[in-house]
Formats: sequence, C-alpha cells, structure tokens
Amino acid sequence: MSNFNKFIDELNSDELEIFEKDMKEGIIQRYIDRKKEFFKLKDKTCPVCGNMVQDDCFVLIFGEASIRKKAHFCGVDCMDYFVHKYLTKNNKIKKPISNPK
Repeated sequence: MSNFNKFIDELNSDELEIFEKDMKEGIIQRYIDRKKEFFKLKDKTCPVCGNMVQDDCFVLIFGEASIRKKAHFCGVDCMDYFVHKYLTKNNKIKKPISNPK
C-alpha cells in the first residue's frame, strides 16, 4: 500500500469530502506545483563563494515552517561556512551543546 493510500485511509468522512472538493477545484494540484517549484534550482550560484552550482549540489533548507528558505552550495566547505558564519552567529540555529568531561 502506498503512502497516498494510507493518507486517504486515515481521513474521516468530513476530511475526505474536503479533500475531494479541493482536488476537484484544483487546489491540491496548485499546492503540489508550488511544492515542486520550491525544490527547483533557481539561483545557480553559491551564496558563499559565487561559484556556479550544479543540479546535484548541496542544499540547505532552513527557517520556520511557514517561511522556509533554501540555499544551494557548491561544496560542503561553503555550506559549513554559511551555517557557522550566518546562522549560528545570528542565533538562527542553536549551537550543539558539548558534553563536558
């Protein structure tokens, strides 16, 4: 059974009617299209070094669920630099707590 079938099976009667209505009105397809657009490679340059990035580049998705941001990096070193320089210094992400010995 696919994940989609499991999703449908878990809907109650009211949710199933709403889902069917949204599907017929194209709301679900528009959401799927927006989600696909989010995953497409738009900015073809690394934000750290400016090098061109390929389709198989490193991707970092960050931010609150409602305002996700995405950055593409040419290498792990650039992604590491970005995380340490911009996100941890600006308190966007919390630094891991080290275990004192």
